[in-house]
Amino acid sequence: MRRIALLVVVAVVVSAGCSGVSNQLDDSAPDGSSGGDGTAGTTADDAFLPFAFERPGTYTYETYEKDAGTGTIVWDVQSVDGENITMRSSFTHDGKTEERTATFTREEALVQVAFLPGGEYASMTMFSPSMNGVYGNDFRVGNTWTVPSSKGTMTYEITGTKTFAGIECYNSEIRVNGSVFTDACYSPDHGTAMYGVIYDEDGTKVREMELVDYERN
Repeated sequence: MRRIALLVVVAVVVSAGCSGVSNQLDDSAPDGSSGGDGTAGTTADDAFLPFAFERPGTYTYETYEKDAGTGTIVWDVQSVDGENITMRSSFTHDGKTEERTATFTREEALVQVAFLPGGEYASMTMFSPSMNGVYGNDFRVGNTWTVPSSKGTMTYEITGTKTFAGIECYNSEIRVNGSVFTDACYSPDHGTAMYGVIYDEDGTKVREMELVDYERN
């Protein structure tokens, strides 16, 4: 619960300085309901834990924002030492590049990444507060579960698998009252998402982050 609470706080802080996206949902803790084939248990192989990197590697993402256009984020995971991760993040947009290197624990990762260059894209798409409901859940295709929300019924579904830059991931779709709100594709093996997108209430794509290249270091 500490991780979920921290991410909600971070998303509010980040969104205050960014245009285009507002937190439409922030109360997405699972209610324990089962879905799909009715199995409730998870294993280390089919459950996702954010930033559970097992090895160094470089992840390059293309970004899109409705009001700001496109950009590029590079996450260079330089070392993984037990619970400690050292990562250099760079964000290139409108001809300018920002970069910074940080060392943090897995427990701190969701907060720390949000404040790295370009971190608002991750914290508002693939690691937005509404995605808290997927962490630790069973990622077998077809599994579905619901949680209560101030906007109505929020339904999570593992709709299938996709591949980005050679990495297979599980696509997790969130629908609110039947309409797709956000969509992200997670790889338990890599501990991160390969893709994330958020839509506004009219179904227009507002912000997107997509893996276009991966190199194992």
